[in-house]
Amino acid sequence: MEAQAQETQNKAERIAVIDFKMVTFSLAGKDYAIDIMQVKEIAKAGRFTYVPNTSPFVLGVYNLRGDIIPIIDLRIFFNIPTKAREDDALESMIIIHVEEQTFGIVVDGIDKVVGISKSSIQPPHPIFGDINIKYIHGVVENQGRLYIILDVTRIFGSRTRQVEAEKEAIEEAVIQPPLKEKEKKSRDELDISFISDTLAALAKFHVSQINQDWVAARYREWRDSRSAGDVQLRSEEDARQYLSTFPSPETGTIWSDSFSSKFASMLPQNQAKQINVWNIGCGKGEETYSLAVLLKERYPNARIRIYANDSDLLAISNAPMLSVPESRISSLYKPYLVQGTGGSWTFNQTIRDMILFEYHDCTNQNSIPNIDLIVARDVISYLNPKQQAALLADFSEKIKDNGIIVLGQNEAMPRNSGWSRIVHDGLTAFSKE
Repeated sequence: MEAQAQETQNKAERIAVIDFKMVTFSLAGKDYAIDIMQVKEIAKAGRFTYVPNTSPFVLGVYNLRGDIIPIIDLRIFFNIPTKAREDDALESMIIIHVEEQTFGIVVDGIDKVVGISKSSIQPPHPIFGDINIKYIHGVVENQGRLYIILDVTRIFGSRTRQVEAEKEAIEEAVIQPPLKEKEKKSRDELDISFISDTLAALAKFHVSQINQDWVAARYREWRDSRSAGDVQLRSEEDARQYLSTFPSPETGTIWSDSFSSKFASMLPQNQAKQINVWNIGCGKGEETYSLAVLLKERYPNARIRIYANDSDLLAISNAPMLSVPESRISSLYKPYLVQGTGGSWTFNQTIRDMILFEYHDCTNQNSIPNIDLIVARDVISYLNPKQQAALLADFSEKIKDNGIIVLGQNEAMPRNSGWSRIVHDGLTAFSKE
């Protein structure tokens, strides 16, 4: 009886400690998983570029925002029967990192993110005969489903690196103290850590010092609105719901007069004849045109140049032709609008000449002059940590001493990083200390 009670307690402890997260997917009707720490993102794509003289399981290469990555069909790799694919068919892909190399792996379908305890992972067994046992990290049962956890380092990595990894794992196991002797994180910290990993994999949202305060506050709201034990994000829809309160006000629309007034009051005095502005993530141009009008009003004697960038080709292509709905036309904008023959309203040439719209990814080299104002609302959080650091360094180099930076409502410059916070009428900006 005591033994049974002890086993029940041990099982409960394993469930309570979520220290392993995995992205789950299906192949030929079976459930598989990959360690989320090796997952860069998930995607849908097709039309891969064929590469001659490669193995049959290599579907080709794919341009992932400028990076050319090989695409591997796991079904063919594991000799699992599959239907012949059409050249333009969209495939479910998991983008992974192995030994500094990025791969795209094609699967039947991507399911969700699952959190488990490492101690619940069982060693692989020859019963899984359709996949070579050396490619299996382990198996685990969760909510009545059995997941085969793949060892992508063995599948895609070099043998030398794998031997080193195994040696390190053995050494770590020898010196690792028992679980009860470890300093345990609080349940909330574990949940937030898990949610952070999941947001990166499912929504390309990267938790860092830029947004960690909002993530923690949002977690408390999320936790209180969910049933007990159901706080984790298990799908893209969950990730979208979690991030639903993240966007800044007046995003994706022409700014209201009240918001423009608040924004303008935050801008410093500037007697320069030339004022340069960098608007990152400008989308279809609503934010950029709103900026142009308020800057024209705020600095009427200056020559203003706005460098507006976005990596969404369709959005940035339509930005120069933006039409303004009548519901957004106010006394602020009316002097700067003209009505076309079809009745639609567009900004006049004076405003249009202030803006240079450009298809550009801010993670690449940014060839712009020194800047008086940077507006990058809700942009940095969707860059990975290395890209965030590089862009912030770029900000520091390009912003003038009297310039200011405006991030998203739920973003902030890292503490003790050389930036002062300016709060005015509910809006926040940052300047050099």
